[in-house]
Amino acid sequence: MSHFSQWVFKVRFDMNINMKKLALVTASLIMAGGAMAQSTATGTGTSNATVIAPITITPVNTLEFGNVVAGAGTVTIAPAGGRTDSVAALSPGTQIGTVRAATFNVGGQGAFTYAITLPTAAVELKDSAATPNTMSVSAFTVASGGTGTVSGSVGTLAGGAGNLNVGATLNVASLQVPGAYTGTYTVTVAYN
Repeated sequence: MSHFSQWVFKVRFDMNINMKKLALVTASLIMAGGAMAQSTATGTGTSNATVIAPITITPVNTLEFGNVVAGAGTVTIAPAGGRTDSVAALSPGTQIGTVRAATFNVGGQGAFTYAITLPTAAVELKDSAATPNTMSVSAFTVASGGTGTVSGSVGTLAGGAGNLNVGATLNVASLQVPGAYTGTYTVTVAYN
């Protein structure tokens, strides 16, 4: 091989090595630039909300124990509306008057379920005397009034509606003063 041929070979060899080095450096820079571009990223999330109808309760019928003869005992009105006297002497016979469970309409969303809270303590009924005479009502119970369902203290709406029937027990004293007695109680409903 001549001197010139050796020199051309060396120049080509050196250029080939330098081109490989240049390619390696270029590739390294490209990868470093790509890695920098991937060090941050953004994404778009979605948020949703559904507004539902508020739950409501509206009294329809009052809880009516009817006429009661003074005497120690209790008068119970079942949620279905039937009356039971603990002693026969409390009943005025056929002149029993208006007897019914209380009725409430519940409104809300679709077929949602709700908790029913009844009074746990006795509620006082008073007459209109200057110094009121009293009786107590206790042992409140609840059942479905036909629309929706009730199981224990949980109701389920049907098409956004429900009915509740509420019964309770009236406690009558042996010397209860005759008169019309009235009082209030609270029934609370809340979505589960």
